[in-house]
Amino acid sequence: MRKNEVAATALIGTAVAAAMGFGALAGRVAERKTWKLDKRARRKLKKRAKRALKKAAEGSGPLGKWYVHVPLSLLAAGALRRHGRNGGALAIAGASLGAAALSRILDRAVKHRAPPPGRHEPWEQSFPSGHALETTAVAIAGGYVLVREDLAGPWVVVPLALASAASGVGRLVLDRHWSTDTIGGYLAGIALGAACAGAYELSNSG
Repeated sequence: MRKNEVAATALIGTAVAAAMGFGALAGRVAERKTWKLDKRARRKLKKRAKRALKKAAEGSGPLGKWYVHVPLSLLAAGALRRHGRNGGALAIAGASLGAAALSRILDRAVKHRAPPPGRHEPWEQSFPSGHALETTAVAIAGGYVLVREDLAGPWVVVPLALASAASGVGRLVLDRHWSTDTIGGYLAGIALGAACAGAYELSNSG
């Protein structure tokens, strides 16, 4: 088996495992089996959250918005395509556009869950966190492709990972999501990002 195929198998296996984890968590959330955990986590975080941390959380908020990551991802994809790296271009664009679409699909497909009191739109879906989902998917696929194409090193990948984590945790700090909303978002984002990275490896194995 070629190295590309081994990497693709590992990535797709990761995507499947994350998707299964998301499904299991979504079931527990729908049955309100995480309610005590979420309330306890929210109470502890509210005690420890400082003003500077809240400011940082507010600053990281736009990272999880489709109108920020989609244009940036399409620009990166266009640059890759101009250099003949079509597989990488498709992986990055697919992760970004797919994350934006998946976030909205899950909003409607998953049983409605009201957000915590800090978010003043109780009619909006709380599970999963779209910020955590979208930033994680884009960070994984984008970082993976950039490293594999020898276009970036840890100085790019590490900030991408930190931005992904900060965007999800920031929603907890601002009391916009429950803790399991963020965990669910991370799992869904890992599933999509790893799947796109796996597809990239398969495209290079021919």
